Amino acid sequence: MTNCSSDSTLNQAKQTPASTDAPHIYFRTDGNSEIATGHLMRCLAIARACAKAGAMVSFILSDKESLSLIKERFAFPGEFETHCLGSDYRQLPGELPGLLSYLQKKESSVIGSVSSRPWLFVDSYYATPAYLEALGRVCRTAYLDDLRSFDCAVDLVINYDTEEDCPCYARAAHKLLGVQYTPLREQFHSPAYEVRPEAAHVLLSTGGTDPLGVAQHLLETVCSMDSPGTALQSLHYHILTSRSNTRYDALTALADKYPSIHIHEGITDVASLMASCDLAVSAGGTTLCELCAVGVPAVSYIMADNQRTAAASYADRGLIPCAGDIRMVHGHKSEQPLVNPETVANIFSFLTTMSQNYAARKESSQKMRAFLNGSGADLIARALLS
Repeated sequence: MTNCSSDSTLNQAKQTPASTDAPHIYFRTDGNSEIATGHLMRCLAIARACAKAGAMVSFILSDKESLSLIKERFAFPGEFETHCLGSDYRQLPGELPGLLSYLQKKESSVIGSVSSRPWLFVDSYYATPAYLEALGRVCRTAYLDDLRSFDCAVDLVINYDTEEDCPCYARAAHKLLGVQYTPLREQFHSPAYEVRPEAAHVLLSTGGTDPLGVAQHLLETVCSMDSPGTALQSLHYHILTSRSNTRYDALTALADKYPSIHIHEGITDVASLMASCDLAVSAGGTTLCELCAVGVPAVSYIMADNQRTAAASYADRGLIPCAGDIRMVHGHKSEQPLVNPETVANIFSFLTTMSQNYAARKESSQKMRAFLNGSGADLIARALLS
């Protein structure tokens, strides 16, 4: 178990709710080199919308790595109160005694009143029915679900990857289903974007940690092509990453060697970075929603099983084609994970074709922006505060 301390007292003074009647909303989520940072980012978007509407907001995390990653993404030091449980992010039921004890101490004056109970907003693939039910006895519970793997006995369930009401949501008191509930940051609320006649810049978004080294593989392949001056080699590549990237040193070495490769870390205005690019390559996940909100023609790939639904949904709607699963076939033994050459070829085919077709890029951009306006976080906050 990881030893880590809470900075609750330090941070609590930095946020004052607009109304004493506003609820306290606790976000229980994690991010690290194994599960990347998507859970943290979407919870931050919802947290900011809740705080803007007057709620008191806190984050509860498992360990030092998750705590460090969320603090790196705060708009300013101490933006939200944080508490570190010192637990295993993969074993949520095991953290219940410590989590419930913390909540009861924090909310001793209201924990027994159903109408004034705080919200516990859970965003983790390791939540279980028993875990959520235990929390539901002391809090109002919200669960951000992607997997549809069990009946969610919660006060509010959110799934922006599906518009289908299914049996696993039978016990949820309230449901927010559909792409309109995608929790994007405020910067993605209908940002300006221009489709330029000449395509020159490509965004590579491979997740905060990129465990398979996709960005490195794509760039090394382009740079080593036998025919200099091809469409792919004439493009500039922008990598949105952080020092948590498993290939950070290799990427910076490539950027030092090739002027067409640009590393972007610590970026807060991601929408502006996206708007500066003409094309994008992205792993499945919330980034696809962000690209739609901006209107950057993109191709996706799958690097985790839970990304299949979203990737297929955007592809089926004719918004963002999916190049396939980037992982090498299961059973291939190697000390280093390998990427699927067929998927890589599909990515390069998309970039080559679209970079040379202004009309297709313009049509794609208009269709993407018409589909998603980026107000999902506000809609979720409204449901929590209603």
